[in-house]
Amino acid sequence: MRTKIKSFGIITIGAAITLIWGLSLTGCATTVPIKSVRMPTIQGMDTVKKLGIKDFENKSGVGGALATQLTQYLTDQTKQKVTATGKFTMVAANDPNADGVFFGELRSILSQDSQEQRSTTDKSGNTVNYVVSTRKVSVSFVYGVKNSRTGMELGVVNKQGSTSSSSDSRWGSELTDSLSLARSIVNSQLKSLERDIVPTVVSSNKTLMEEKVVKDKTAKALLKQAATLVKSGNYDEAIKQYEEIAEKYGSVAARTNAGIIREAIASDIAASAQMAQLDSERSGATDKAVKSTVDTLNAKLPPGTIIMIMKQQSSELNMLNDVMDQITTAVVQANRLKVVDRQNQSLIAAEQKFQLSGDVSDNTIVSIGKQLGAKYIVLFWISGVSSSRRLNLRILNVETGQIADQSNFEI
Repeated sequence: MRTKIKSFGIITIGAAITLIWGLSLTGCATTVPIKSVRMPTIQGMDTVKKLGIKDFENKSGVGGALATQLTQYLTDQTKQKVTATGKFTMVAANDPNADGVFFGELRSILSQDSQEQRSTTDKSGNTVNYVVSTRKVSVSFVYGVKNSRTGMELGVVNKQGSTSSSSDSRWGSELTDSLSLARSIVNSQLKSLERDIVPTVVSSNKTLMEEKVVKDKTAKALLKQAATLVKSGNYDEAIKQYEEIAEKYGSVAARTNAGIIREAIASDIAASAQMAQLDSERSGATDKAVKSTVDTLNAKLPPGTIIMIMKQQSSELNMLNDVMDQITTAVVQANRLKVVDRQNQSLIAAEQKFQLSGDVSDNTIVSIGKQLGAKYIVLFWISGVSSSRRLNLRILNVETGQIADQSNFEI
């Protein structure tokens, strides 16, 4: 069985740029990556922080059961890839507080089988007849994002591709089923989904200049050594060596290459800074909740206070663990408050009881806090879902057992 894949995407907004990450070689030439930030194909995505995802539709009703299965696959893969970007707070598609809704539609799916009679001659000179079967599948779909409040489309991206599978009756091979072929097309087309909805760092390769004037063998050997340093990623040493060659032998290529490498380093720094700025500008609710929590702790508790951070029973435990890790790290790095080691067995046991039953009183928590030398207990839990989800904070005074503060933040 042999499968051939041919796929292509047609983007309705902007132009797709195919660029190569990292260091690469073109023939014998050495290249370095010049990085930049590529804004998303779908314009206006910087305003979308809370994003819902609708299931893909098959409005035309084409393709029967095959289309139904592929539509579900499109939905599943899209949700995974959008969520994996980590750039959005994911909410229900019908959430009134969503900033945008991702939508998609399967436009066509076609599966065609064909057979061709062929013949060949074996080693004995006998004619052998055989059949080559081919299955070709073509798929087209679109996806885009709408502004939830205005209903206006921010942009739509068109995708289409084809792939085929062949089999030879001499070997008894079988054709790949149509759904698997269709899924392979989807997988290929969705590779560019991230760059359609979020900023990405891309690279264009710049070729280092080859020395054609200086004939000195030693200089040429040193130039090769410098190129080897570039290929290994040792840019600082390569710049130093190129400058020495330029100074000693008057090599224009060496001086030019030192400048190109400096440009590559600068582009890396600039791209990283721009991405950090973009992330900061669209900082999600979780980041803001972490900052607000740390600010609250610093405002309510005196410097040097020993605190014990605990989590209560929560429906979204993975998210809660992640947020608590971020808060703990921020508090420790600020070095204003002291945190009881979260690996302490008494603390672990108490939290496990919370997760199993939630039947642990504030008095019990305070008792554990006293044993561990904490002055305050900081309790966290998550309530609500989607846009109504909140990170809850309660601060207990160990000495009095009273609540020193209770707050909640959007997350």
